[in-house]
Amino acid sequence: MKKKTFIMICLTVIFGMVLGPLQSVAAAEATWPSGTYPAPATGSFTRLNGLFDRVSTDSSPIKSGTDEVGFELNADQASKVGSVWSKTPFVDLSKDKFTLDMQIYLGNKTGGADGLAFALAGTKPAGPGNGGAALGIWGSPEMQNGTSEAVAATGTLNSFAIVVDTKKSVETLKSGMDKNVGYPAFFSSDQYIGSGYPSQASMYKIGFPYWQTELVFTGSGTGLRNFAKPLSTRVNNGNWQNLVVSWAKTSSGGTLTYQIKGAGLTTVSQPITWTNAQIQSIFGSTKLFLGFTSATGAASEPHVVGIKSLADFNTVSGTVTLKQGNDPVTIDKPLNIGDKLMYEYALDVNNIDGRPWKATNIALPKGEYLDYLNSGGTPAKPGDNLEVNVTIGSETKTAHAIVQPDNLSVIITDMPEFPNNTESLVKFSLPVQVQKHDLSSFTSITHDTGTFTGGTPSNSYKLTNTVNQANTLTYVIAANPGELTLEKVPGFYFEKLGVSGLEDPTVADVINGIPGQNPFPATSAGIDPTQWLNTLGRKTPAGYDGFISVKDSRPTKPGWTLSMKLSPFTRTEGGYVLGDNGNTDGGKAQIVLIDTNPQAQLKVASIKDNGNDTVVKSMPAGNSDWDLKDDSSTAPITQALMSIEKTPSVHAGKYSSTATWTLANAPQ
Repeated sequence: MKKKTFIMICLTVIFGMVLGPLQSVAAAEATWPSGTYPAPATGSFTRLNGLFDRVSTDSSPIKSGTDEVGFELNADQASKVGSVWSKTPFVDLSKDKFTLDMQIYLGNKTGGADGLAFALAGTKPAGPGNGGAALGIWGSPEMQNGTSEAVAATGTLNSFAIVVDTKKSVETLKSGMDKNVGYPAFFSSDQYIGSGYPSQASMYKIGFPYWQTELVFTGSGTGLRNFAKPLSTRVNNGNWQNLVVSWAKTSSGGTLTYQIKGAGLTTVSQPITWTNAQIQSIFGSTKLFLGFTSATGAASEPHVVGIKSLADFNTVSGTVTLKQGNDPVTIDKPLNIGDKLMYEYALDVNNIDGRPWKATNIALPKGEYLDYLNSGGTPAKPGDNLEVNVTIGSETKTAHAIVQPDNLSVIITDMPEFPNNTESLVKFSLPVQVQKHDLSSFTSITHDTGTFTGGTPSNSYKLTNTVNQANTLTYVIAANPGELTLEKVPGFYFEKLGVSGLEDPTVADVINGIPGQNPFPATSAGIDPTQWLNTLGRKTPAGYDGFISVKDSRPTKPGWTLSMKLSPFTRTEGGYVLGDNGNTDGGKAQIVLIDTNPQAQLKVASIKDNGNDTVVKSMPAGNSDWDLKDDSSTAPITQALMSIEKTPSVHAGKYSSTATWTLANAPQ
C-alpha cells in the first residue's frame, strides 16, 4: 500500500497540494653485515627471518641488525657438521617454475675441508647428518663391511643433493667417497660439483679391496642418474660463488637445472629430468623442505650461504563470494530489483620472501545488472572513486576502487603492501545493488571472478569463487515484477462564478451555503456552475500536479484501489475549523471529482472533509493505468466541484484541508 499526503486551501487563498590510505613503506634490501665474512661483490640477500631451523648447533644465522640474511653452516673450524632446514616444505615441484639464486662462501685456504650441500627432502631431518666426506648429507663413509643399502639408510632420507666438494677424499680402509669423480690429471683444484640421492642405494658402492664406501657418479644409464663435474679452479678462493637452481615443470614431470659460476671459474651447468613417478619415488611428495648442510674434517674452512630471493616460493591465492546478507548467492535464489549484495574478497599471500609483497593491480568485474554503491548508498558512476576498507591481519587500511568507463568493473592500484616473511590474509568488500531493468523473464548471468597482479617478479592470479571453486560467478536475475505507482495527484484552487467571472467566495457565501446540485447531473451539460465552487480557473498551485495519474507496469495486472480522505478545513491564521460550534470534526464541505470524458460516468467520487476514506477508483484485475483529467488544450487538470453547507459561524480567513491519497495493490 502506498500513501501520499496533500493540503488543499479554499476561500481567499490557493487550495493546493502539499507533497509531502595508510600505505606501508617498501623495506630496503637486506644488507650483508660487516665482520667475519666479506660482502658479496654483486647481488643482494633476502631476509630469512623465521623461515629456517638450525638443525645442527654448529650452524648459526648471520644477522644484519634484526634481519637474518644468511647462514654460517659452520665456522672455520675442524670436525664440524652444519645443517639448516626450512620449517615448512615450501619448494613445490607442482609449480610451473621457480629459481633459487644463492651465494656461497667457502673461505680462502689452499687446501679443501670437505664442502657443503644444497638439498631438497620430502622428510625433514631431525638432526645433523654424517660428517667429513659425507658433507652432512651422504650416507656414512665409515661403514666397514657394509652394503649399499645399509649406507643409504644413514643418508638424508627422501632427498636430492647438490654438493660442492672442496677436498679429494683419500682412499683409506674405511672410505674413498670421491674415488669415482674422475678428477682431471692436469687440474689442481681437486674440487667438483655433483648431485645425487643420499638415501638411494644406487648412490653407493662398496669398494674393493678395502670395503670402502664410494659415491657412484656415472652420469649415464637408466633410472636416477648421479653427476659429478670437476671445477676449473678452487672455489675456496676468498670469493663468493653463485649457485643457481631452477625448475621447469612438464606434464610428465620436469627438469631441475643447477649451475655454479664465479670469478675465474668456468661455469658448470647440469640439467636433471625427473618423471612424475620418479619424483614420488625420490621424495614421496611434490612439496619439499629446503636445506643446506656442510662438514669439515681434520682441516677447516667456513661454509656460508645466502639467498638472493625466495619470491618464487610465495604461495598466493584469492577468493570471491557474492553474498546477500550472510548467505552466498546461488542460482536457486533469483535476485530482484533493489536487492543489496556484497562482493567479499580474500587474498591469501604467504610471503616467505624478505621483501614486502605488493598487489599492483586488482581488476574486479561485476554483473551488467548490478550497480556499485558509493558511501552514500547511491549507484556509482564511471570514474567514481570508491573508498575500500582493507584488513591485513588485525590492521585496517584504505584503498580505492575506480569504477571503469564500461561500469562493469573496478580497478584497485593502491592496495597496501603485505608484510615480508609471513602469511597475510587480506579482506575487503564492495557493495552492489540490483539495478532497475526491463527483463521479462528470469535471466542467468555469468561473469569472471577477477584477477590481481603483484609480487617480484610480477605474476597474475585468478580469483576463485568459493561457491563453485571456479573462476566465474553465476546467479539469476528475476524478471521485472513491474510497479504500481501513484504518479500524480492534484492540488485544487476553488472559486465561485460571480457576475464578473470567477472570484473567491465571501464570508456571506459560506454563511448562506454553496448548495451544489442534488441529484447530481448525469452529464457535464447539466452542471450549474453558480451552485458550486469549481476549478474552472485552472489555478493549480505552482509546483503541484494538476491531475490524477496511476501507472501499473506489473505483468500480472491484479488490479488496484485508489482512495482519498480530507481533513476538516481549518483557518490557517488560527485554529478555527470550518463550521466550528464546539465540534471540530468537519464535514461541512464536500468535493466531487468529475470525469468530463463523454464516455465515462460524470461523477467519480464525493469526499467530505471529515477524515473518512472514500474510494476514488477501484480498478479490476486485467487493467492497468488510469488518468483523471480533461482534454483541454491548456494544461490538463482533474476537475472538481465543491459544496459547503450553510455555516453561520464562519470566520473570515484562509482555509485549507489536507488530502491523503492511498493506492492499494488490489481492487476492493
